[in-house]
Amino acid sequence: MQPWYERTRRWAQTNFTEDDPAGADLSFWREQWRRNRAQGVIINCGGIVAYYPSKYPLHYRAETLGERDFFGEVNALARAEGMTVIARMDVNRVAEDVTKAHPEWLCRDRTDAPIRSNERYYVCVNSGYYHTFVPDILREIIELYHPDGFADNNWKGLDRRTICYCENCRNGFVAYSGKALPEVANWSDASYGDWVRWNYRIRLE
Repeated sequence: MQPWYERTRRWAQTNFTEDDPAGADLSFWREQWRRNRAQGVIINCGGIVAYYPSKYPLHYRAETLGERDFFGEVNALARAEGMTVIARMDVNRVAEDVTKAHPEWLCRDRTDAPIRSNERYYVCVNSGYYHTFVPDILREIIELYHPDGFADNNWKGLDRRTICYCENCRNGFVAYSGKALPEVANWSDASYGDWVRWNYRIRLE
């Protein structure tokens, strides 16, 4: 048989929100996949919001999840239909309890204030969150559900217009370039160009 990435051509994507574990009609989704002859589905799984009962206390569970294994149920339904399953992640932000447990994981502006988006906080790609915590989460999902693969909505962290000034970035950039972090995102500043190249290298690694 061909591997899934060569034979799965018609995809569906669920885009569940935190209230769906309490009220989503899974029979509707099964019929929707059948009507559209979907061969694979991308299912919300973890990261900013976990849709399964993760063993990690800092892996925030969907508000209405309780002890339900919502991802597991949707995954089993898709498998029963013979579909390829991709676990959808979104790992670039965390809830407030993580900021108290691991302030060293946070992206920071020039004043050392955490960088946030609404009620969530951005986490730095150079921190233990990306290097240790996220791989642990991925291993947990693999062991529990054996998805065919992962997709991440925003794995790369901050974009190149926003410089992180956390200690991890300060030390990492000095080690890479021998320079301090650029003060602003300005292409006329050679250190900013070095910073962009450094960030691309980190993400490729």
